[in-house]
Amino acid sequence: MSTDSTDVNKWIRFAQMDFDSAVTLSEKFRPPLETACYLCQQTAEKILKAYIIAKTNALAEKTHNLKTLLKVCVPYCAEFDNFRTICDKLTPYITVTRYPSIIEPTEYDMKRAIKDANEILEFTKSKLKDMGYE
Repeated sequence: MSTDSTDVNKWIRFAQMDFDSAVTLSEKFRPPLETACYLCQQTAEKILKAYIIAKTNALAEKTHNLKTLLKVCVPYCAEFDNFRTICDKLTPYITVTRYPSIIEPTEYDMKRAIKDANEILEFTKSKLKDMGYE
């Protein structure tokens, strides 16, 4: 039996919840743009960690840097390398809701973050589904 920190399906569910929250906020409530962008970064981080846990049966390195997580995924599936640019764009959003920042996302940035997060989420979920996860 796996522990909470290594339960792949929980990581997938949390990634999906973050993504759904970003989309809902962006469409209905006009949130601070930083909040939606932050949730997109969290979506990518959690789904990559789900994949790493599925492959290694261990909790991923404690990092918010998406490129660092991506480097762990690539040896298992070279297609992850296609997401380097997306990871470069999403990683800085981890700090925009935590600290005053020079990053001030625009509405375009928010929409792009949602598109990018969805791309990495759906790709990774399909790989996880092939491995028998939800």
